Amino acid sequence: MSKQPIASMVLRIAGALNACGALLLWSSNSVAVDKDHITIGVILPLTGEAAHWGIPPRNGAQLAVDELNRAGGVGGRDLELHIEDDRCKPAEGVAAFNKIIAAARPSIVLGAVCSGVTLAIAPLAESRKVVLISPASTSPKLTGAGDFIFRVVPSGSLRGKVFAEYVHRDRALRKIAVLYINNEGGIGGSTAFKARFTQLGGTAVIEETYPPGTTDLRPPLARIKAAGAEGILIGSYPPDTVAILRQAKELDLQQPLFFTNEAVENPEVLREAGDAANGATYILAAPPSGRAPEGFTQAYAAKFGKMPELFAAEGYDIVRLIAAAGAVGSGTSLSSLAIRDFLRRVRDYAGASGAITFNEGGDVMKPYAVKTIEAGRPKTLLIK
Repeated sequence: MSKQPIASMVLRIAGALNACGALLLWSSNSVAVDKDHITIGVILPLTGEAAHWGIPPRNGAQLAVDELNRAGGVGGRDLELHIEDDRCKPAEGVAAFNKIIAAARPSIVLGAVCSGVTLAIAPLAESRKVVLISPASTSPKLTGAGDFIFRVVPSGSLRGKVFAEYVHRDRALRKIAVLYINNEGGIGGSTAFKARFTQLGGTAVIEETYPPGTTDLRPPLARIKAAGAEGILIGSYPPDTVAILRQAKELDLQQPLFFTNEAVENPEVLREAGDAANGATYILAAPPSGRAPEGFTQAYAAKFGKMPELFAAEGYDIVRLIAAAGAVGSGTSLSSLAIRDFLRRVRDYAGASGAITFNEGGDVMKPYAVKTIEAGRPKTLLIK
């Protein structure tokens, strides 16, 4: 499956680290370890409006843990996950982080999904020298948020730039309306898009926001319909994505809908929205290919009885990267400093979510795909 790419990468990095004498040993910042276990903290939205995005990375992480433990764990110790639900709420994310630290003192936390939660816990992780890796947060504010802060999805700043260029150049639109959920995820995606779109000569003719939990989007959609826009840029979460798709059809909006994230592709969103989703265009990290993604897909389907959902592969890769960091140090190099330094040296890691290379700001570098829904199924339009 994905063992060979991981093994070869570990050997390359191990050689480089040994050559420069950089292997770090156990410290006060070590991952929480007892006689038999290494604990990884996990903070994800498992209930609430973003659960569609939180459950898959949890499942992916658990799959990786199960595979690694069957193979002997890391340094002879089994891995285990300490999981807390943040419900996509920053205050609950902070409480979850503090609970995990008090209970297990891990050096690494997988999370969060919602950008507002990740931004809330990032300063706590940085001050405690705890490595924090998000499987899904895209806010541009996370770039350079700290030496211990990483993510395995690209920044929304790059996403917005690529999407704006597509809408302006490929679709030849000049006037757009903007509608987004009023949180870090919605704000970040729309801000980056608008900056590049206006730079190219486009105009945002109307801008509407709505609070999380909103189910009736008819009023802002009606105002947008009357504003004379050629297209509508939308930053939404899965539940409100369904509402927007259905209500836009109900109001007979003729403008094309452009979504700043991958919510449209969620299987539950497609099922609930039905044919109202057809024609929706959106942007997300380009789908990976190769042995690692294929092996992961087969293993995930065998364990959970369904194909991997969005961010499942990212959760899987985070745990595998932790194991690779431990393998470099023969199971002894699991301090937060060692994990941080290992991640900064990772180049072209063959992950289930695609090739992973981190830059100096803790961001992963990956291409993007622009896709649309056609006859109820995703179709790729462009990879850049």
